[in-house]
Amino acid sequence: MRSALLSSAVLAATLVAGPVAFTAALTGAAPALAQEVTQDPAQVKSGTYRVEPTHAKVTYAISHLGFSTYFGTFPKMDGTLVIDTAKPENSKVDITIDVAAVDSNDDKLDAHLRSPDFFDTAKFPTATFRSTKIERTGPSTAKVTGDLTLKGVTRPVTLDATFNQAGVNFISKAYTIGFDAETTINRTDWGISTYAPAVGEKVTLRIGAEFLLQQ
Repeated sequence: MRSALLSSAVLAATLVAGPVAFTAALTGAAPALAQEVTQDPAQVKSGTYRVEPTHAKVTYAISHLGFSTYFGTFPKMDGTLVIDTAKPENSKVDITIDVAAVDSNDDKLDAHLRSPDFFDTAKFPTATFRSTKIERTGPSTAKVTGDLTLKGVTRPVTLDATFNQAGVNFISKAYTIGFDAETTINRTDWGISTYAPAVGEKVTLRIGAEFLLQQ
């Protein structure tokens, strides 16, 4: 009986202590790890960061004949992010996306997307986004305007970006920063008009990316 009461008391204390302590109790992780990350952009380390390729991708969503929303990904990207904590407007991002790696979970469709009907990846294997302006819109949000070059066409695009957190990744031990971003473009503006408008002209792009501080 005493053992059961003691176990109940420990569990209650853990729950009262909050999610960090509860997670630590379950996993054996040290609660101090939570102190190594921050959701405050002012606390982020300035410097040059590089895409962490295993945790960065672009997801696209497009209307399929009005019946459904079809999703796919561009799972390979590279590039750099320069963070200036003192003057966030001076920060900049330069990203290259491997368009030839497009993944719709359908090999036949992927082959068609790589053809001249769509991305023509034999001629244009990559797309690039280079920021030209960063404007804070909230404590952890910003509008990032830049030039998107796709299929040989360059046009301005504005991303709605959200800062997630920064700090030491307790698995890799690397100082990491993470963002989400979203925008909607009209694919015909980049000369990709096959099946439009039956297959939607507007494409929503969602980006999730982690970057590693370069020493």
